[in-house]
Amino acid sequence: MKKLLYFVLLLSQLICFTNVFAQAFVVKHIEIRGLQRISAQTVESYLPIKRGQTLQPAQTAAVLKALYRTEFFDRITLSRSGNTLIIDVVERPTIGRLKITGNSAIATDKLNTVMRMLDIAEGRVYNPAMIEKIKQSLLNQYYQLGRFNARVNVNVTPMPRDRVSVVINISEGLVAKIKRISIIGNHAFSEKKLLKQLDISKTGIFTIITQSDRYSEEKLNASLEKLRAFYMDHGYLRIVIKSAQAEITPDRKFVYVTIVVDEGEPYTVKNYELQGQNLIFSKDLITKQITIKPGETFSRQKILEAEKNITKLYGDHGYLFAEIALHPEVNDKTHDVILVFVINPGKRAYVRQITFSDNHHTNDDVLRRELQQLEAAPASAEKIEESKRRLSLLPYLRNVDIAVQPVPNKDDQVDVNYKVKEDSSAQATFKVGYEQQYGVILGAGFNQKNFLGTGDTFGMNLSRSKYENFYGIDFTNPYYTADGISRSFNFSFSQVDPSAGVNPGYTTNEYDMGVLYGIPVGQEQEVINRIQLGVGYQDTIVKLVPGEVSAQVNQYVTEHGTHFQELDMKGGFYRDSRDKAIFPTRGVLQTAFADFYAPLASGSVAYYMFNYQAKSYLPLNEEYILTGRADFGYGGGLFKRIDFPFFKNYFGGGINSVRGYEDFTLGLRDSNGNPMGGNILADASIGLIFPNYLSENLRTSLFFDAGNVFNSYDNKGFGGQSQNSGPVRFSTGVEADILTPFGPIELSVAKPLNLQRGKDGSTAKGDQEKIFQFALGVNF
Repeated sequence: MKKLLYFVLLLSQLICFTNVFAQAFVVKHIEIRGLQRISAQTVESYLPIKRGQTLQPAQTAAVLKALYRTEFFDRITLSRSGNTLIIDVVERPTIGRLKITGNSAIATDKLNTVMRMLDIAEGRVYNPAMIEKIKQSLLNQYYQLGRFNARVNVNVTPMPRDRVSVVINISEGLVAKIKRISIIGNHAFSEKKLLKQLDISKTGIFTIITQSDRYSEEKLNASLEKLRAFYMDHGYLRIVIKSAQAEITPDRKFVYVTIVVDEGEPYTVKNYELQGQNLIFSKDLITKQITIKPGETFSRQKILEAEKNITKLYGDHGYLFAEIALHPEVNDKTHDVILVFVINPGKRAYVRQITFSDNHHTNDDVLRRELQQLEAAPASAEKIEESKRRLSLLPYLRNVDIAVQPVPNKDDQVDVNYKVKEDSSAQATFKVGYEQQYGVILGAGFNQKNFLGTGDTFGMNLSRSKYENFYGIDFTNPYYTADGISRSFNFSFSQVDPSAGVNPGYTTNEYDMGVLYGIPVGQEQEVINRIQLGVGYQDTIVKLVPGEVSAQVNQYVTEHGTHFQELDMKGGFYRDSRDKAIFPTRGVLQTAFADFYAPLASGSVAYYMFNYQAKSYLPLNEEYILTGRADFGYGGGLFKRIDFPFFKNYFGGGINSVRGYEDFTLGLRDSNGNPMGGNILADASIGLIFPNYLSENLRTSLFFDAGNVFNSYDNKGFGGQSQNSGPVRFSTGVEADILTPFGPIELSVAKPLNLQRGKDGSTAKGDQEKIFQFALGVNF
């Protein structure tokens, strides 16, 4: 349309100019009339005729064409006065105001960037044809996103000083949903099985969460690639997706997708060969990296794994730029394939230098001490990647990216850069939190997990709630020695009042101080192991509440008193194979710890405690992660003493135990019917982390919890009113973990599956249900 209009306008003007320019003449002067913003020199620079040249009648078309091509003018008229060429023009207005409204699926910044590239911006010449082109392009973009009801309207209004206001109003509409997906031409696999391979699906119950029923060309293309990969993983080397059509319903709200495939025949691997002038490694070693064997069904995935394994083998030994090319020899008659791997190792690379970027608060040497790859050493893909993992485990780093760049003019040297994203760590903190069992929690302190950029942890903290008042100082140097031995100091004072919903019979004041060393042991790939050894001092004072104390507590303090001083000898083992510390996606974190308490004063008791905790993450695919948690605790007396201190008992129930049950209410009851805990804790959880599509600072999961607290046989003397904790408690629900600048938030909605009633049939002396539980301003 634009070209037709341009042609008609040009033809009409040429007819008008036929008599004016019937004869050629020498152009001695050029006069341009009607210019407002554009200079005459600019216009003349576009003219094909210059002063002193002869203008032939046939050249007038070239003059008009050259000036219209600039898109500066709405109308151009040529005339002649003697030897003067007169050009009358009407300039196009400029864009005085450009505004985009109604868009959310496509960001305004992105739209503005595209329009600036097309010379559409405030202060630029208004071009109606280009605006129309933008309008159509926007509609195409929304159609590709599945928004077939999108509308784009452009309102152009005049402004003073030969300007116009351009307002682009966008109505994005809703994303069309997939009503049905049909696959035609399949014989080897059922349609149901093939549909499971796709990223898209028809509308169902769970698509409210997964949103897989929302149509877009990108999702469809990704699904077709997965379908093609599925066939090729099962031997169908010649699979062809002949067509994939999306039919839109008249109301543009739904889409019917039809996929037509030509499967072909399955192929098997006849053999494989290794080719290359200098393989570096033995063929036997390279062959071990190839998992697919002769006689097996052809599998694209196994071949990709073989290429990845071979590349890793070379990369781990410094050949970072090794080229692995596959040249399959396909026999379409016998339906078999000979895999030919052509290997070009290239030169062995050395690391010239390692740098860090975006570490605004953390010193370089703090990050450098985590590196496994050293400068001036042969480059190792394994060590470079392991260095990234160790950096990711630092609690003050949110993310780590690697960039390996060849050194200019050097074919055997590389530079490695680790780009880090630091987590926020305020120097001074004031917390206001809430926990259903404890009520309002007030906290203040100076708490740094990256103290002055040194990587050390220093904290001075206090918190107050109706259950506990806590005051503590701690300091940890993760590299007390250059070999990576850590050292931690701690001092704390706490006042615990179990009457806040647990047991009103007593309160405790406890002083703790100690030192703990962490010694790295065992060099395992992608695993950190530490032995922990330490010693501490503990001073506990028990205060009884007259009229509320239970028979069990009264008996214990009658035999042992109310003041206990012990030497705490600590030993433990720490093992971490997670990929990162914040929102990990794979790996296991395990801690096993034993405390042996020796009496330091008369009346004090000797006892021990063993605690084991584990948290695991297993990715099922790119979006879903299977997670598990296990907690086990056991305490007992030493030197033939069977009376484990009641104030060290384990408690069960609550957001950090078996969710859905009131905090600390599981297990045994004392003579007054109040929870008193036990010397054995066992609880576990299994969960499924699923995508939330809302924020990277939110993690959502489904869970199933199980657990309880018990008393061992040798501790029955203080077992309380009931000698039996009852069955293991179960619950299920959903959890949401949120990272905020003010601290983490943990929410859970859980339903107990076997709530146990009291003897009178009520929950007054039995389990207490708490469906919604949350904690604000406290650690996960």
